[in-house]
Amino acid sequence: MLRHLLAFLLVLSLPAAIAGAPDPALPGRIAEAALDAQGRCYRLIHHDTFAFESCLQGLLAEEKKVGPRRLGIEYFGFVGALNSARLGMLGAQDSAWTFLQRFRVTQKKLRIDDTSLCVTIPGDCEVRIARMKLMEKSPPPQRRPRDLPDDGHRH
Repeated sequence: MLRHLLAFLLVLSLPAAIAGAPDPALPGRIAEAALDAQGRCYRLIHHDTFAFESCLQGLLAEEKKVGPRRLGIEYFGFVGALNSARLGMLGAQDSAWTFLQRFRVTQKKLRIDDTSLCVTIPGDCEVRIARMKLMEKSPPPQRRPRDLPDDGHRH
């Protein structure tokens, strides 16, 4: 009995990284990647959400393995597109949906919870997390073909 108690106490005293918890530096590394993606791609969304999505896809193509940089880019893709969808920009809802699906897979692999992920990008986390959960329960949006005529400019 004493042996089991000592073993239990030893497990409790292990550092979080050894016990299987996420790396405490993970949110900071995700935030750095999101900030880089913002600097390189976000300006495109104001004129063409498809160009924004393509820019982020290009950054993701450089990431050969799952890691905090990939998650930061994917999560920023979702947050940026979600903001533009709120403003009614053409294609933004599609992009938000695409990046939601992508970042959820990476998030699960990196074992980071919604709250820890949310704080990597400034904003109202309560609203953003609620929106994520609502989108996940909704059917996917019908993707708008990129070559359909619009009002003379891309959004």
